[in-house]
Amino acid sequence: MHDYDMIVIGSGPSGRRAAIQSAKIGKSVLVVEKGRRVGGVSVHTGTIPSKTLRETVLNLSGWRERGFYGRSYRVKQDIGAGDLLARLRMTLDHEVEVLEHQFNRNGVRTARGEARFAGPHEIEVTAESGDKHVYTAGHVLIACGTRPYRPRSHPVQPHHRVRQ
Repeated sequence: MHDYDMIVIGSGPSGRRAAIQSAKIGKSVLVVEKGRRVGGVSVHTGTIPSKTLRETVLNLSGWRERGFYGRSYRVKQDIGAGDLLARLRMTLDHEVEVLEHQFNRNGVRTARGEARFAGPHEIEVTAESGDKHVYTAGHVLIACGTRPYRPRSHPVQPHHRVRQ
């Protein structure tokens, strides 16, 4: 007997979909996420943050409405980093809440920490505090995300992450 039918390592797009679909067909599921909050790269550092920042600038600058209101139209005169970060935090909080609600509604459990195989059906999760817990499952899905390709011919300047 196992603790769960399936353990999913990672809560990004693939992990979340696999977890929810498994739960919908009656399987017990645990999602292990090493980040502070569920969502993976797409929610915290990738698609959603980049699109949110773009849309915030377009909105606050009045860019889309200029054809109707005139070229000098702006929603906000001075747009600063604080404006962008406030909107970004609101959007990311909302996305995490939606995901947590989906997990709760479907009975998907979560554990925060770094996962590693301790055996064929055993996953050891190490929390930030150093505490370790071993969970067992009949199936394990590894959906631990990606890193962007960065060609050496085009160096990328370091960026600052939004604290969560």
